[in-house]
Amino acid sequence: MQMSRNRKILSAVAVCSAVLLGSMIAVTQSQADTEDKAIATRQGYMKLVVWEAGPLFGMAKGEIAYDAEAATTHAANLKAISQYPVTGLFLDGTSKADRPGKTRAKADIWQDRAKFEAAFDDWRAAVAALAEVAGDGQPALAAAVGDLGKSCGGCHKPFRHKDF
Repeated sequence: MQMSRNRKILSAVAVCSAVLLGSMIAVTQSQADTEDKAIATRQGYMKLVVWEAGPLFGMAKGEIAYDAEAATTHAANLKAISQYPVTGLFLDGTSKADRPGKTRAKADIWQDRAKFEAAFDDWRAAVAALAEVAGDGQPALAAAVGDLGKSCGGCHKPFRHKDF
């Protein structure tokens, strides 16, 4: 009788342990999945920025013929996507130090979050200024794109590694 009772207790402990361990693994996997999705989403966001900004940089440099309508459209699209709160995708645990090979985000983002967010706000302001003049001719576009490029560097230089 005692042996049967002990087996029941051991079985109950084993089941509870398995459930607890399974829950812990699920939470850990869920957190890792969330971090992976945040990294992938912010990288997708940056690809969208390049998609819209690329033609503007090309027009500013004279590599692409200036087209006021296209410049206005790309700048308006860039301004629209600049309003997305992308800084919220920089979750703890998603730096290059945490996820080597998956991201170029420097740990400095989390060490000086205010500076990072201020740099992103500067980029948003440069995008807004660009949207105001994109259709006003190539010289105006070139000047605004120059300012935009500087604002990109304001984030990339202090907060992004050159490689994964």
